Amino acid sequence: MRHQFNIKENGRLVGFTWADYAMFCGMLLLSLFIGIFYAYRNRKKANEEFLLGGRSMSCGPVSLSLVASYISAILVLGGPAETYYHNIGWLVGIGGLAGIPVVTVVFLPFLYKLRITSVYEYLEMRFDSRMMRRMASLMFVLQTLLYEAVAIYAPALALAAVTNMPVWVSILAVAAIASVYTAIGGMKAVVWTDVMQLLVIIGGLLAIVIKGSIDLGGVQNIWNIALNHNRTGPNIMKLEFDLYERHTLANILVGAFLGNLSAFACSQTAVQRYSSMKSLNHARVSLLLTVPFYVLLYVLAAFTGLVLFATYEGCDPLAAGLITSKDQILPFFVMDKLSAAPGLPGLFVACIFSGALSTISSAVSSQAAVTWEDWLSHIPRCAALPPTTQAAITKVIAGAYGVLAVGLAFLAGNFGGLLQTAHAFVGSVSGPLLAVFTLAFFMPFSNAIGGCAGLLLGTSAPLIVNFGASGLGLKPELLPTSTDTCPLDMVIPETSSVPPLRASDLDYPQKLFALSYKHTVTLGFLVAMVTGILIGCLAFDH
Repeated sequence: MRHQFNIKENGRLVGFTWADYAMFCGMLLLSLFIGIFYAYRNRKKANEEFLLGGRSMSCGPVSLSLVASYISAILVLGGPAETYYHNIGWLVGIGGLAGIPVVTVVFLPFLYKLRITSVYEYLEMRFDSRMMRRMASLMFVLQTLLYEAVAIYAPALALAAVTNMPVWVSILAVAAIASVYTAIGGMKAVVWTDVMQLLVIIGGLLAIVIKGSIDLGGVQNIWNIALNHNRTGPNIMKLEFDLYERHTLANILVGAFLGNLSAFACSQTAVQRYSSMKSLNHARVSLLLTVPFYVLLYVLAAFTGLVLFATYEGCDPLAAGLITSKDQILPFFVMDKLSAAPGLPGLFVACIFSGALSTISSAVSSQAAVTWEDWLSHIPRCAALPPTTQAAITKVIAGAYGVLAVGLAFLAGNFGGLLQTAHAFVGSVSGPLLAVFTLAFFMPFSNAIGGCAGLLLGTSAPLIVNFGASGLGLKPELLPTSTDTCPLDMVIPETSSVPPLRASDLDYPQKLFALSYKHTVTLGFLVAMVTGILIGCLAFDH
């Protein structure tokens, strides 16, 4: 049976209806309304209210906000695309959520009791070094800017695939809306918009999974199709250790575990949420509650990819030239198969935008917090300003970080795959930051010089590997797809006869650039730890 696509005579997919625009615009207006509401309510309050919500937040909304902050449009688009063009193996990363209970027991109680606004203030206390604090703060800002860039680019890519909106317009729209409601509304606006946006994300993915399962004859049929094409099953995951294999059981689990430790133990985004809680028990519960939500979202994103593959089993839109990037497969499906249901495409685009908005708002809020606390608050002239003026300056800083992220977002399309790109960028800094906090917590002999050197070398090593891989043109190899059942009148573009560059084609030292992106966090962590321990031991001996 030949595939039939919902394409107009001009070759474009059927576009938005008034119901879709209503659904999409309604979500954006609600986000802005929440920001305006808290801006008015807290207009005469100081920085503690803006950055920490007056330390009065409860566990439910903060838990949902934490999940929304780290999920983003990258998972919503990249997860299904990863499943479709590779396999469901990335879902093994759920095992890395074991890092969250470790943070709850080991790191959270200590950091909460410090009553700090910036988590990097602890490093100054521990190492008696403001340079250590500021360097860690700067690394966090760098990491977050890189992640923001990919998170902004993701919905721009989606909108370009399903509407006539150019990518650059969408990039500006996402960043502007998120920056505005964060800059004016503060932490409470961020948390409550995150809650609303996470519910939209879950609703959007559920709608796609349910509708797709009904159309394809049920879950069992979808699974069998995936099994027959190596998208799932017992043989998709390599169990033995291999530095250059893109996905193995070991590199996914270790990378995910270390990544979660870093994200929740020493990231300003998470610790700023803990500090906003009304009690330590609320902070503990909010963190543990994130686990089931993460599992739900990962499973939904992965199964969405199986639905997409079963739908286009015989006529892959990427191979057929209907989309230009693998990360456009989900928005293409929505406009192709779900546009008959008024409002569903609008819900989907709102879902993508919600993921981006929640990430950007949390990011700029955290960046503004560390910039003020770690850099500006120590300047006598800034410290002497009235509390409301300090809050106003912090709001301007939050908006400025949104502008910087926009510039980087225009570069994000040069890297291969949203999920992989985000993991590589974030891991380059999160591994070394985790190493520094590990040294501070558990190794009394460690010192500021070792910590600073570890941060620099630990961040440089994975960044060199990632950018080196991009410079060589190393991109993940896609599993085979078919165009056998495409419409007879469709012109299928010719595929390149040049095989993709593989790790086995390279000699040392270039081969080091082919290191699996899943080793990014581990590489940064190990380099920073070894550096910090060696320098700490040398100083201790003397």
